[in-house]
Amino acid sequence: MNDGLVTKRSPHDVGETISALRTAAERMGAVVATVVDHAAAARKAGLDMPETQVIIFGNPQVGTPLMQVNPELAIDLPIRVMVRDDGQPGSLVTWQDSAYLAQRYGLGEDQTKPLNAQRLVQSVTEAGS
Repeated sequence: MNDGLVTKRSPHDVGETISALRTAAERMGAVVATVVDHAAAARKAGLDMPETQVIIFGNPQVGTPLMQVNPELAIDLPIRVMVRDDGQPGSLVTWQDSAYLAQRYGLGEDQTKPLNAQRLVQSVTEAGS
């Protein structure tokens, strides 16, 4: 089943991976909007969950023209990448497949290229592994 998500293992823990993703995204010209720390929110609510963070980033010069053509794309932008601890060494990194976005919104390959988080994730997960 293709749920539109891609997952890859990072050799780094959640915090290190999020930090590296932030640096890589900014180096590629993206703006990091925020990092959502789900585990910290769970702890504040008296609940427990494995370390799970979502980094949200994008580049308005790239995303805005796509949303002008297809406003519904705004529900999937900016790009979100989840990093979580699954109890194994390192962490799991999950993002939405750009091919899934292309199919969902009828975008051409040239339009989805800037939405492809895989290059960014690979620059982090393969560094130092």
